[in-house]
Amino acid sequence: MNDGQFKKWLEEFSQIRLPLWDEFPDLELYMDQLVSLGNRYLSPLLESEITPSMINSYVKKGLMQRPTKKKYTTSNLAELVVISLLKSIYPLETIRDGITQSLKNNTIEESYSYFANLFNSTLQKINLEDATLNFNYKDELILLTEQFSVHSVIYKIIGQKLIDLQHAQQADV
Repeated sequence: MNDGQFKKWLEEFSQIRLPLWDEFPDLELYMDQLVSLGNRYLSPLLESEITPSMINSYVKKGLMQRPTKKKYTTSNLAELVVISLLKSIYPLETIRDGITQSLKNNTIEESYSYFANLFNSTLQKINLEDATLNFNYKDELILLTEQFSVHSVIYKIIGQKLIDLQHAQQADV
């Protein structure tokens, strides 16, 4: 990939967006429909496709609400989107705890809407001269890779500490 190709890819990548709550189908879904929609929404963002066994595991581990008579809801689809994106940086138990904490003060619609809007606005702000991300494509590729890796690690650690702090505050109540 050359300089021009990377810039084009980055521009296209910054235009990706998660569906908003109102854009989810307002009907119950069977497993194959849930998998299909999840993969359609997330294919440019995930390294591997969502599978029925993943969803069954998420339900079994308490990350997703159980389906009713094998039918999944909008809430399940929102949970699947969030879990699928976060599992690349957090253990499933941490994601479960984060979802639980978020739902103590907000509805699932409010929690998902905040997440999707934050994700979308952050992605739209990405460009090669973005000072907040502090990278410049003129750097060597390995230096750019190191910068992204360092940002990822730092933000993951901060996110984990915030979840731990929320747990501690809940335990004190």
